[in-house]
Amino acid sequence: MRLRHDDGTLVHLAYNAGVHPAEDLENLIAHLTRYAVPVRKRLGVERMGICLWLAPAVADHLSADRIELVRLRRSLEERGLEVVSLNGAGGRNQESPGPDWAKPERYRYTMALAKILAFLLPDDVQSGSISTIPIGWRRDWPADLQAIANRRLERLARELRILYGTTGKTIRVGFEPWPGSALETTEQALERVCGIDSEHLGVCLDACHLAAGHEEPETALRGLARAGAPVVKLRHVHNHAGQAHEELPSTRPVLTSTLSAMLSGDVTGTAHIEVETHNMAVPARAKGPGALVSVLADELDWARRNLTAMGLQLAA
Repeated sequence: MRLRHDDGTLVHLAYNAGVHPAEDLENLIAHLTRYAVPVRKRLGVERMGICLWLAPAVADHLSADRIELVRLRRSLEERGLEVVSLNGAGGRNQESPGPDWAKPERYRYTMALAKILAFLLPDDVQSGSISTIPIGWRRDWPADLQAIANRRLERLARELRILYGTTGKTIRVGFEPWPGSALETTEQALERVCGIDSEHLGVCLDACHLAAGHEEPETALRGLARAGAPVVKLRHVHNHAGQAHEELPSTRPVLTSTLSAMLSGDVTGTAHIEVETHNMAVPARAKGPGALVSVLADELDWARRNLTAMGLQLAA
């Protein structure tokens, strides 16, 4: 869904389709019909955003076959769906994060996603976002691996600049700080990523991590603002459904403060908000696609209501 801030900023609200992953294009399109379309209809909107997770095999397939890429775009348009963001965790399946940034496979996969996203972006949208892993999954990330990763990131930034030159679309990659990884905080992301190219490489903020006390939101946002580092995407899971999410803290304060900073101009970047729902959110007694559709619609409706309460207006 699209919302607009009173300063004219367009805010994109979508849900992470990794909750129903597909390992091939046929199943991906089938999932759009089975889940995304009913969610859109429950929300009563003609167009809805969806953040796709593309398995590496699917990304390779779409990169190599322009006809199939056109087919995916048409499938989205026919179903009233739009894509401005991709989940770039990768791996052989949704639960596997895949190779780290010291490995060439990570660069190749991310660039494939960037080219796909540039094609899938609606004609009136100039920038897209890709969330990726926090460099590597080890806290004790050695200097030699960081040096290799730096070269990959420098190449990624160069290629993203070239992609903009050929398509007119800016694709930003956001590195998500994660406990126990090479990037545990936004400060570490600033040190290891954001200085390479502040236009194309930035941070994907997980509001649930911040709300759980991993990092103080205002401090994190001030640091990003001082460095001019873009918030590529804000991802959140919210405890709006009572007992379904008792183990998760409320992320509303983080969502509010982050959006306020992003829309005030203090933090640069495009306002992409992603609702992330986990299978654990679906009541155990409920079965079938309808249960997940209900949870997804509730999550998006909560986000929509609270964003409009902050002063944003629904956009066509």
